[in-house]
Amino acid sequence: MVTLQPAARMGWDTISAVVARILAAYPVYSILLSILSILALSAGLVNIRLEPDIRKSFSPEDSDAGYETRVWLEYYGLKIYPERAFCIFTAKSEDGSILQEEALRDIYTVDTRLVQAVGLRDGDGRRNCDPLCDLNSPFHLLANQTRKNNGTTAVFTYPDMPYSGLDIFLGLHFSNVDFKPPTHRISSRSLVLWYFSRSDTPEGKLAFKDAIDELFDLSKNSSAFENVEFTIFSDQVANREMIRGAIEATTLMTIGFFLLLTQVIIVIKRLSSIKMTAYLVTTSLLTPMAATIASFGAICWMGFPSFSIQCVTPFLVLGIGVDDAFILLHRWKHHIAISDTPRRLEQVIVDVGPSITITSLTNIIAFGIGFFTPTPQMSLFCLTASLALLLDYIFTYTILAPIVFLCNDPTYQSVPKDETISKADTWLAKYSRFVCSLRGRIVCIFVLIGMYGLTTYGVMTMRTTFEPAKAFPSNSKLVDSLSNIKPVFNRYFPITVIVNNPPNISNEIEYDSFHNMMNRLEHVPGIRGDNRSLIFLPQYEAYDKLANSFSILLGDKYRPSYDSLPNWMDAIGNPPLVKYHLDENNKTIVTSFRLTLLGKGMSEWAERARAMQHIRTVLREEQQFNATLFDCDSAILSIILTVGTDLIGSIAVTVVCMAIVCFVFIANFNAVAVITSIIASICYAGSFPSGLQDHNSDPPNTMNAIYTAILVASTLAYSAVAWIGLSMDPTASEDLF
Repeated sequence: MVTLQPAARMGWDTISAVVARILAAYPVYSILLSILSILALSAGLVNIRLEPDIRKSFSPEDSDAGYETRVWLEYYGLKIYPERAFCIFTAKSEDGSILQEEALRDIYTVDTRLVQAVGLRDGDGRRNCDPLCDLNSPFHLLANQTRKNNGTTAVFTYPDMPYSGLDIFLGLHFSNVDFKPPTHRISSRSLVLWYFSRSDTPEGKLAFKDAIDELFDLSKNSSAFENVEFTIFSDQVANREMIRGAIEATTLMTIGFFLLLTQVIIVIKRLSSIKMTAYLVTTSLLTPMAATIASFGAICWMGFPSFSIQCVTPFLVLGIGVDDAFILLHRWKHHIAISDTPRRLEQVIVDVGPSITITSLTNIIAFGIGFFTPTPQMSLFCLTASLALLLDYIFTYTILAPIVFLCNDPTYQSVPKDETISKADTWLAKYSRFVCSLRGRIVCIFVLIGMYGLTTYGVMTMRTTFEPAKAFPSNSKLVDSLSNIKPVFNRYFPITVIVNNPPNISNEIEYDSFHNMMNRLEHVPGIRGDNRSLIFLPQYEAYDKLANSFSILLGDKYRPSYDSLPNWMDAIGNPPLVKYHLDENNKTIVTSFRLTLLGKGMSEWAERARAMQHIRTVLREEQQFNATLFDCDSAILSIILTVGTDLIGSIAVTVVCMAIVCFVFIANFNAVAVITSIIASICYAGSFPSGLQDHNSDPPNTMNAIYTAILVASTLAYSAVAWIGLSMDPTASEDLF
């Protein structure tokens, strides 16, 4: 089978022989002990904890996104992250407007239902939406103005609407806007309304959930409203739809399971007697399944949560576990001439040990290293897979091998090879001779050059991004919601910045330094400049200047200060723009405030991720203001820019682990180099998109690529080491297949 290092072979063969003798002497005890171990580990499943929060699956607590979220929560006085939802309304008629009275009635039907849910008060009298209850005030102000003036307003500009001395920004609500300055008439094809719910009480959480579920079901009915089309997106629905997608994907994967079952039956039928086929097929499939269940139980015993992505683990382990079963059964049949069954098992274990160990150990190590990746769902997926593969490796010896031993049929006789030669065997023999011929080698070289060329082109043109619609089933209404929100995000996208060490606006140098920071932020690619950011200071300064107008008339030079801030905040209704207090001298001390940068073209997640990174860089360099940004999706954005590096690193780790393990067992250094280059070549060509495909480098595709690399490495390793074992045989080209 595999040529080993002399010392390694002696030691491994001795260990394998001892293991085989123990299994042959106590096969039933080995099986029972393994089953008890499976039951003990699987008992942990009673404590299984499914993590439904998408954000927690992408970003650890100690990441930039985790820190920024904690700062944001502290600013608003929240203990847990609130649940969010947004509703998108689009006028049904081509020339219609969502500001027409008929459309407004439909919109207010939805808005009233959600306002009722988020307006529920807790025992302390706080509303479920506090302190973010006024997110839709700009829409309500405009709607009231429009209703009063039949679609026109006396003094109006877009996207800012003057109201009671303030400029109310409308850009976060309306898209496809038609504003005609001469007539001051505004119309808009679509509207977005935003809702937040603290949901930190069971009653508040249930009220918001009931409202969201009711409206989500309503959005599935296209004729629910006569004048507007309505879609809704919420964290609750997104988590639920993501889990539904995982369940549907698992259901589709069961088709692959039945195809695998068919293949296992066909192969094992050729390797054993008819009456033993059922036992061997069942064991070959149940062994990796039991290992997977036990690994999930072990994860639960450790106190880790489970993520939806882990549902692919059984199919990964099945693919590798069945390979090991085929190898074991093939060698059992190969040594049919050995009549002494314990001696036969010993020879089989000695033969297959290196091959099974190389493939299993490589994957165990590769996934084990993956546990240290910062992304929680990737980390736990790798840990679960590593444990499952380790247990499957053990159970291959302690369950499958004893059952093969017990199912030995002394009456079974293998069909002589020269009596029946199938067409497939004839074709494979011809193919192997062609591949090893000069003409075949030339053809292979040109094919490889073409594949490498296409793959390289695909890698060079591959975009790093993320399409959230991929996380949900294709028939989910959330896909429509995400599509409808893109025009809004492309025009105006809010990026919150919390300034925890505000400038002293009375200090000209300090205030100029703050303006310099704002200027740098507004020059970040993708961020709107020209003082387009939403910050309270300009409007407050105008109020403060008006409050000090008498002293200015007397000739005093105006110097801005926070002294008028309490009165100004009272005048505008005390929104959560600024946090301040009065000191012992009755002087206003501002401790922190919120500002909003406005992005453009942010429906492309890669652009958002790059903008976030640039903003973080500016804020770190302007550390005197202790400012942090916040984006609701920063947990996902933080991994987008590193996904390509993570992909290359994961595949490189797999290949290196395979090379190291192979070198331990295989004596020929050149052979290890050949095996490693073959595995790296196939991982490169198979894991990256070719030039004929339009793929992006995003987390789902990264998972697919890593999954492919692991399966390729495990499948190819045995073929490669088998070839090395046959390389000393002059007829190797025919025996390979």
